[in-house]
Amino acid sequence: MNERERILDLVKKGVISSEEALVLLENLAKQQGTQAGSPADDTAPEAHSEQSETDDQSTQEQQEANKDTDAALTELNTEIAEASGALDAATAQVTSIGKQIEANNEQIIVLDTMEDLEALSPEKYQKRGELKQENQKLNDQLAELKGQVETMKANLATLRRQKHDLERQKISDKIFNDDWQKDARDVFSEFGKNIGDATSQLGGFVKDTVNNVLDNVDWKNVTVTVPGLATEKFEHVFKFPDSQATILDVKVANGDVKFKTWDQPGIQVEAAIKLYGKMDADSPFEAFKDRSRIDVTDDHFSFQVPNKRVQADLVISLPKRSYDHVSVRLLNGSADLTGVNGKDFYVKSTNGQMNFTNVDGVMIESEGVNGSIKVQGGHTHDLLLTTVNGDVSVDADPATAALKTVNGTVRATYHTDFTKIEGTSMNGNVKVAVPASIALKGEARTHFGSIKSRLSNVAEPAKGLKRFELDRPGTGNSELKLNTTSGNIQLKDSND
Repeated sequence: MNERERILDLVKKGVISSEEALVLLENLAKQQGTQAGSPADDTAPEAHSEQSETDDQSTQEQQEANKDTDAALTELNTEIAEASGALDAATAQVTSIGKQIEANNEQIIVLDTMEDLEALSPEKYQKRGELKQENQKLNDQLAELKGQVETMKANLATLRRQKHDLERQKISDKIFNDDWQKDARDVFSEFGKNIGDATSQLGGFVKDTVNNVLDNVDWKNVTVTVPGLATEKFEHVFKFPDSQATILDVKVANGDVKFKTWDQPGIQVEAAIKLYGKMDADSPFEAFKDRSRIDVTDDHFSFQVPNKRVQADLVISLPKRSYDHVSVRLLNGSADLTGVNGKDFYVKSTNGQMNFTNVDGVMIESEGVNGSIKVQGGHTHDLLLTTVNGDVSVDADPATAALKTVNGTVRATYHTDFTKIEGTSMNGNVKVAVPASIALKGEARTHFGSIKSRLSNVAEPAKGLKRFELDRPGTGNSELKLNTTSGNIQLKDSND
């Protein structure tokens, strides 16, 4: 067994690696070239001379091939480095543009919410248009950059594949040549066979194990935890001890708002805040400040949280004084006003209940989409209550009231005379109770329902009657105008 065969045998046995074998072969080739060129063997000088020339020529050819391969590898490494740097720069630019688009989108969402809350100024409207135009340009630029990134990735993959092919060819030329090629193939063929057998055995073991688990685990008792949206919660009390504001403006995208009175001279807001998603800020409170607008002057109090990723449940304590105007606009949340005295109240909620308890004012106007409206007690001259999906309920004594709903019931209970009540429901009942002593005139009408009356001094409507006219003597001059499409109308005395 010669030196080459011995080295190959060591590779077969796993004693040395392919790289170590390559080093040994190079040293062996140099040693053989030196021995071939020295006049150590005097018995056959001509044969040794010819063999030496052949070996020198083979070694020289091998060295030339190695030089060409090394040069090609050096060039490829340079190209790979340049391509990788360009790809990293383009990827960083894509990330930067993506972050800018996300930031713009968040501002656009806030401005859209402000529009829903009817708080979008002309300047903000113009800014929203500019942000949308900027995002359009950024999206075009982003699409172009992503195309360039894909091209760069493909080019880099090609260069790396070429480098791999050259390195593999270099090793193949040095190790798997001449007499070694067959033996090397046998070694790696046997190695591959062993790996295949081991893989088959491992695959069978995994399959049997999985089947065993499926057969024996009680899946009813297995609880899978799914990662949810990251949230931050905190509470904070905002105090404005010197505020003399009589104009209140509150706008909240998500959260309930409750107004109450207290004996202190200033305004206080107890806020329970919940932040959804990751926000770039030093603290949750700073993140809230960045996404809210709080402005308090001598005559104006404004507390706005128009960001949909922020839920703010507010309890606002007000000094006992008369307020010129109270405006509350909510998207997802309920409004509750208790014991507040003022002139004009405007409350709107897209999804939420609206309650007025012992509120004194000139006019209360309330609008809803999904939620009921309730007025309990208090002294108000005008009521304008409108909702789409929900009930409208009044147990007070306003002079005039316009109560409307699409899918819900209208209820009105009066204890004194009034000027006019209008009650309308498309797909619900209308129920009205008034004092027996007051004069009544007006009409009640239904298209597909019935009309029932237990009013004093009023004839009971005939069965199946769709239009019922009212004309009852008494104190005052009160008018009723009630209408429903598919519901019933019920009239009675409030002292029943």
